[in-house]
Amino acid sequence: MNLELIFSIASSTAFVCWILLFALYQKRWVYRALFSFVFTAMAVVYLIFILKGMGADSVGGFDSLANVKLLFTQDEAVLAGWIHYLVFDLFVGMWICQDGDRKGINRWILLPCLFLTFMLGPTGLLLYFIIRVIHLKKFPQNPYDEKLVQ
Repeated sequence: MNLELIFSIASSTAFVCWILLFALYQKRWVYRALFSFVFTAMAVVYLIFILKGMGADSVGGFDSLANVKLLFTQDEAVLAGWIHYLVFDLFVGMWICQDGDRKGINRWILLPCLFLTFMLGPTGLLLYFIIRVIHLKKFPQNPYDEKLVQ
């Protein structure tokens, strides 16, 4: 199986999803498509490659940075790791869009958050938290506060 092709398809799919998410964030079908099809398909691809890359022959572990690096010496494991980033960053971007919409935050203000989430993951989420605090005039944030969760 051509890993470069899988990498290109996964990356291109994620990029198109990011564009759809920003352009059509208020459309429910976008969220349904991401949950039902994109996330499911990418999770299956992830599972296939994480099993191949970190199978019985793999070395390393999660007890030290050096051992984590050893886990990702197989190309299949690296591809799985990349898909992991793509899916989780996209999920966070989807949450940012949905939460921002519910809170009445202008989507153009969310654009830098989405871009940073796409490129630098947690940095975009951090920016969104800062914008959310400013918009809601409330800190610390409690995701279970009835006034914040609809």
